[in-house]
Amino acid sequence: MKHVTLQYKVMGIGNWVSATVSHEIARQLEIEYKDYGWPVRILELDSKAAA
Repeated sequence: MKHVTLQYKVMGIGNWVSATVSHEIARQLEIEYKDYGWPVRILELDSKAAA
């Protein structure tokens, strides 16, 4: 299963919140959080570091 780092800012303010989740979950959360108007970014994990 491929994992990524999901980052978002609640209500667009404050620090970025980070969570490592599966790619599929990240995409679903990205859709939901963008619907709220929150900034969201998904960062690919380094496959060598994850191994």
